Amino acid sequence: MAKRDIPEINAGSMADIAFLLLLFFLVTTTMEKDTAYIRDIPKKVENPPEDIEIEERNILKIEANSANQLKVRDFYPEPDDISAIIQKFYTANEKENDLKSNFPLYSTATLAMCDVEYIKLEMQKDALDEMADKIKYDYLKSAQEEWSKKREAIQVLSRETGLTELREIDKQAHIKIVVQKDTRYSIYTKIHNEIEEALNVLRNKKCKEIFNESYTHMRFRYNQNPDDNLEDKPKLDLIKVLYPGKIIEVEPKN
Repeated sequence: MAKRDIPEINAGSMADIAFLLLLFFLVTTTMEKDTAYIRDIPKKVENPPEDIEIEERNILKIEANSANQLKVRDFYPEPDDISAIIQKFYTANEKENDLKSNFPLYSTATLAMCDVEYIKLEMQKDALDEMADKIKYDYLKSAQEEWSKKREAIQVLSRETGLTELREIDKQAHIKIVVQKDTRYSIYTKIHNEIEEALNVLRNKKCKEIFNESYTHMRFRYNQNPDDNLEDKPKLDLIKVLYPGKIIEVEPKN
């Protein structure tokens, strides 16, 4: 009986098959995602030309050491408790100032006050040489922008509620984050998530009181289609004036 030759396998299309398999796995494979926070990237803030001493009451210091232990001021809270602490930091003196408390004080702004302060800053700018005193000039310009935002916020508040005065937290009030280089990334993101949660709770509550809808919903609608929702922009700005997210991060230590 004659011996048959074994036919050769045509490998010409193997490369195409391998490519298709690779493409299939890339499309269908689910990658594990890091837990992280979502926040608008803050714009550059002009520093004052001279050092200004900040009162202890205006700083909420959140620390995480190399052993991943959390400390907020003189307390050692559980990670899930940070949001509630931040909310108290913002609201402790919101209705009435308690000078004995160690929380930021509130002040009242009016349209007339905004106009006066804006003009004062304009006069200071006019007295400067913009090129020679650029740092101070930029600081004054930034301060003017803040008073303009405050004025617009009062106008929106007046239209919606009839109120002509704006209760605002001390402009120096801020959250300070201090972590170590060995602090776990999950702890770092947890701090930011708790800050974002606290701000959302405060902003949603106030937005519902004034506009009868949540800040989260309004912001989502505006971000999806700004051109068709221009009326949302000044409303969102008002809520951010009432509860500003001022956060300072210190460079990690060894």
